This record gives sequence, C-alpha cells and structure tokens, in this order.
Amino acid sequence: MLGQHWRRIVVKVGSALIAPDHKGCSTRYLLIIAHFISECRQRGIEVILVSSGSVAAGRSAIAFSHQPLPVHIKQAMASVGQYQMMQHWQSLLDCHCGQLLLTHDDFHNRRRYLNIENTLRTLLSHQVLPIVNENDSVATAELKLGDNDNLAALVATAVDADVLIICSDIDGLFSANPRSNPEARFIAEVERITPEIFAMAGGSH
Repeated sequence: MLGQHWRRIVVKVGSALIAPDHKGCSTRYLLIIAHFISECRQRGIEVILVSSGSVAAGRSAIAFSHQPLPVHIKQAMASVGQYQMMQHWQSLLDCHCGQLLLTHDDFHNRRRYLNIENTLRTLLSHQVLPIVNENDSVATAELKLGDNDNLAALVATAVDADVLIICSDIDGLFSANPRSNPEARFIAEVERITPEIFAMAGGSH
C-alpha cells in the first residue's frame, strides 16, 4: 500500500529479479514493479529507480563458462547488459527514463556529489524517471562488492527521499542465511541497529 505522505521514493531492484534465469532481462518480476512505479507517478510521487543486474543481463551475450568470472569478463557483460536493461525498463514504463552510472567514489567528492543531486532533482522536475546503477563496466573494487543496497541508500539521502524500498528475492532480514540454514529465523522489525543485528546482514554475493 502506498504511503499517504510519500513525496519521493527510491526503489532498488536486485539482480535476481532482473535476470532470474541468467539468460538476459525478464519481465517475470519487473512488470509488476513497473506497474507500481507507474502508479506512484500517477499519484504525484516522485520515483528514483536503482537497478542492479547489468552483469546478469549481459551473461547470455558473453560466452564464458569458467567460475569465478574474471573482472574483465564481468565488465564486458555489464557493458552489454546495461544497454539491454535500460531498453527493458523503457519498454515497461510509460515515461521518459534517464540513466546515471555511478560509483561510491562519486559520493565522496563534494563537487560530484552536488552534480549527482542536481541532475537527479532536474530529471524529477521534468517528470523523467532516473535509473541509477553502479558503473560496472569500468568499476573494479565497486564491482566486486556486487551490492547496490548501499548505493540506493546514498541516492535516497541525496534526494531526501521519504522511503527506500528494496526489491529482492529474499523476504527480508534473517538471523542466518535462509538459503543455507533451514533454521534461519525471519525478523519482521528492527527497532535499533545493534552489532548482533548488523552481523545478521552478512555479506553481499
């Protein structure tokens, strides 16, 4: 249900929803997310989309079967996949879309940070949907992190968003990794970030 007092939101979509079969972009999950974004915009809520998945979307175009994938192969996949992913989102959304490819370093430089903020706000003021992703085709350390959740949080802070919505194939925070531990317990609400809660988040993959 949409928040009655939302003015601006950031929606982050994970790689597993972009390319669930690792065979390029899929509408399996994205169609309903696109409908949600469109409904928000129709109600006057500004939306910024942070979309992971460029590497996953480009896997089908770069034949490479060895694991783990070398960084230069991931970068090549990201180069193809980012283009496919933007085309996919544009086809699902009834509005103009703008692309911003960033790294965490862009938020640590004051001038670049202000440029990011100004660009996002300008796009929103012209009813253009900003689609943000890490610049995976040239990133090295950032690419190895493989996690856009932090990027989404930085974007939400930059635009003073009312809420950050993270769309994932995991239901939420668990006491352990639910994929490998059947006894993992779902935690519905976190009132305070403690060292124990922080540890439950684990690492990104």
